[in-house]
Amino acid sequence: MNKFKIGDIVARKSYGGDLYFRVAAVTERGDGKTSYLLKGLVYRLEADSYGDDLVKLRPSDAHMNLRNEITIARKKSRARRIYPWWAHIAARFRTRPGSVLHLDGSADYLEMCIKYYREASLNVIGKAVEERNQPEVVGQLIRRYQPDILVVTGHDAMKKGAAGVSSIENYKNSRYFIESVREARKVEASLDRLCIFAGACQSFFEAIMDAGANFASSPGRIMINALDPAIVSKKIALTDSRITVTPEEIAQLTVSGSEGIGGVNTRGRLKA
Repeated sequence: MNKFKIGDIVARKSYGGDLYFRVAAVTERGDGKTSYLLKGLVYRLEADSYGDDLVKLRPSDAHMNLRNEITIARKKSRARRIYPWWAHIAARFRTRPGSVLHLDGSADYLEMCIKYYREASLNVIGKAVEERNQPEVVGQLIRRYQPDILVVTGHDAMKKGAAGVSSIENYKNSRYFIESVREARKVEASLDRLCIFAGACQSFFEAIMDAGANFASSPGRIMINALDPAIVSKKIALTDSRITVTPEEIAQLTVSGSEGIGGVNTRGRLKA
């Protein structure tokens, strides 16, 4: 009998229980062991583990941790906001903020991000799409919704024991983010007309940028917060189209900073 089931909240003993995960899949291996696919509750990390390294957590403790981490992310993005204080009012009454198409491999994370966008009065279309399926649908969704900003994210990680950062084989889901960006650029090649954020925890930053992203994770191969992609999008959406947003500004707003999110100078999408 499996010790853990899908949906259980767990932590890894070998990492000191530093992160909370949800069990996403259970696999019976040929050697008689059971392997668990884990997806982070707060950070966009995917990991595999055996049952003897896991400890089950109380849902109430996990939910409290989640609320605390999300509160920290919200406070940081607001405390370091660079766009004018009147941006929300202007966006609603006198200007048109950039529209967002957000594809997320996690329905839970998507819900968090949608709430964050709507608090800023942004026009957003959110789709919960598994990372491996995102390249197949991103082109048709761009054609349908004509967004100013595209987010393709979910969970990712460097594979355990991976040697070096330059091989796509060392990443769990980076190839899908890379393919999604390439497909998106087939529809809109201009970085000025379509701003793209792509990636998750420890993603293959250089390859995603080479594919055509404006911003991506993760230059330092670190974990990024669930709200970081939405924080980037909100900044671009509420910045005047005559003003350029720099990677340094983005780093000040996000939880993961410059090691988590990098990119190129990008024009805002707020239009009169």
